[in-house]
Amino acid sequence: MLDITPQECRQRIEEFLIEHSEGYTEKEKHYIMNNAALITRPGKKNYGSSILRQIYDAIGLIPDNENIYLGFIELIEKHFSLDGDIVEVAGGIIPSLATKIALRQKTGTITVYDPRVIVPTNQPTNLILKRQRFSKDTPISSPDILLGFMPCDAAIPIIESACHNNIDFMIALCEGGIRKGYEWLETDDEWLSYVKHLASRGISKKKMGSLEVESLEKFDYHYPVIYNKRK
Repeated sequence: MLDITPQECRQRIEEFLIEHSEGYTEKEKHYIMNNAALITRPGKKNYGSSILRQIYDAIGLIPDNENIYLGFIELIEKHFSLDGDIVEVAGGIIPSLATKIALRQKTGTITVYDPRVIVPTNQPTNLILKRQRFSKDTPISSPDILLGFMPCDAAIPIIESACHNNIDFMIALCEGGIRKGYEWLETDDEWLSYVKHLASRGISKKKMGSLEVESLEKFDYHYPVIYNKRK
């Protein structure tokens, strides 16, 4: 049980929003405050949407064993290395994942692309923020790996850029968001199948190994994590 009352939780989130007011729309602030105490409810943990989960993480309310950002980092370290130059696409308003990676890196940098990203408190010097949308044509200086953590439809440019530039990648997929330009993929299964096919085809064409799948099921997350495994 989280050792914080609903009132304390709302107060801490309200203080966070006051400090970072420019990062959120009025509609988002309304949603956040209406659901601020979600984390204090008993039973299975529910951290709400990514916009709320990032705030919970930023103010230290998610236990390590329930923190899906740490779970994703474990998968990265299982198959790749954090010590190198990393690019994360669609990192969110708060660069939760990238900040944690930056603090763990012994060498290298992590660069985050998101048009709405805000500067975190005590930003690590090896964390580079690019407040812009990422596309397959975005110039990148040969990073060691491209990452996407629930990047919605940005999974497509991540895969296209990774395969075009022969760069390793790992993506925790989600339902694809609004799937702009891909609305014809009407169901989650259709979207996921298309993304996997695109990745598999690109990996094969560039001889980047094979498409592999991992899981974050222990965090109650039911979408696949895909990555390339070189032979």
